[in-house]
Amino acid sequence: MNIWSFSFSIHGLRAQVLLWTVLPLTILLIIFAFSGVNSHQRSMRALAIDENTRLIGALSQIIATEAENFALKNGVMLTAVEASDLNLNRMLAVEHPHSEGTVVLIDRDGRVLFSRGTVPPTDVVRDWEGVTEGLAGRSGAFFTSEGQDGDVMAYSPVANTGWVLIIREAWHSLTDPLIRFEQVTPFILLTATIISLLTLYFGLRYVVRPLSELGVRANQIGQGQFNAVAKPIGGVKEIEDLRITLHDMTQRLQSSQAALHDYLKAITETQEEERARLGRELHDETVQTLIALGHKAQMVQRHYERSSPQTGEHINELREMVAEGIEEVRRFSRALHPHYLEELGLVMALETAAKEVGAVFSIRGSVYAMKAEVELAIYRIALEALNNARRHARTDQIEVWLEFKPDEVRLCVEDQGIGFEVPPQFNELTRTGHFGLMGMHERAQLVHGHLSVISSSGRGTRILLTIGSTLAEPLSFT
Repeated sequence: MNIWSFSFSIHGLRAQVLLWTVLPLTILLIIFAFSGVNSHQRSMRALAIDENTRLIGALSQIIATEAENFALKNGVMLTAVEASDLNLNRMLAVEHPHSEGTVVLIDRDGRVLFSRGTVPPTDVVRDWEGVTEGLAGRSGAFFTSEGQDGDVMAYSPVANTGWVLIIREAWHSLTDPLIRFEQVTPFILLTATIISLLTLYFGLRYVVRPLSELGVRANQIGQGQFNAVAKPIGGVKEIEDLRITLHDMTQRLQSSQAALHDYLKAITETQEEERARLGRELHDETVQTLIALGHKAQMVQRHYERSSPQTGEHINELREMVAEGIEEVRRFSRALHPHYLEELGLVMALETAAKEVGAVFSIRGSVYAMKAEVELAIYRIALEALNNARRHARTDQIEVWLEFKPDEVRLCVEDQGIGFEVPPQFNELTRTGHFGLMGMHERAQLVHGHLSVISSSGRGTRILLTIGSTLAEPLSFT
């Protein structure tokens, strides 16, 4: 089963795992990444301004000191010292690692006295921010909006010389690649995505899929497959504990059903024995008594027929009533105990029962005999189905067929009547008043058969009983 092929529902467990586990983690990581980037950028900018402020101040102080030393050594005025008189290459050789900066020393007239790095034309340098402030005797550092990511500009006057030292560096060159947090952001997001996918995989693999499998197996239990949860399904410990608990419950339920099955079998056998006893008594005693009464009535009729014709008519009516009573008792006797089933076999018994209600009966396949309890169950189910069709279907179109196959025997009772809505579970038949169908289902289970009821309003009813011949242990004719 593909764990990625589950249907998605906002109320399902898969959606809950995603919404309450994966998404919050991803969102927190993204927020942390971007807040860290912003915080790091602010810290780095503050650090760059502070560092460049100290650096520009130290360098301008060194230049001023060297200019004073040169003036004293050579006995000239400080204002007469030229930039070329100083070893500016050595003094201004301090650079940041990986920096892409520009160092410029200009005088009060805007002339460039010294430069290092990429220096634009002089008129452009004069317009740089900080030049005017430096000539006014102020020092400082700030960020410009020029360049790719902005530049760091630091300026400071050189004391007693009228010069201004300016250092301009690109912002992206001041941040080392190993510590530039914004470059780590894609990695953080990738890590968050991988963690989210792993979390989602764990949820699907060890929570969602086992729960789905457990739901499928629980449905199989409802269909009578009590060993459906016997094997482990994997997943987290809690799900496995739930499976074990469910398996224990099904074992107890199976034991209870087995006990109930034995109880129903005993009741059915006792019921059949009592029916057989009553049937024999009705057939052997009550019917014989009624037959004897009929003979006596015939003798009385012959005696009084000549002397009193009216009396003969009354006696004749009495004989007819006795004959009807005999036939009624015989019908009750056959219903209680199917003599035809014992004497003539299952096929003749079903054919007789079908004729009594006007149904069409047919045989399919090669007939063979089966165990007595199996034939009795088939006969009782057929009789109940025929009675239901006669009473409730409101139709005369009833068909009964019995099919013999090498591996199974099938009985079908079908009518073209008004039909009814069949509940999804057999145990719900009692709620709708279909106790006869419930009894048929129980009889089918007693002989390891399967009973299906197919019906809908206005489309008739079909009752199909299937019994495996191996389970029924068929006995071939000799």
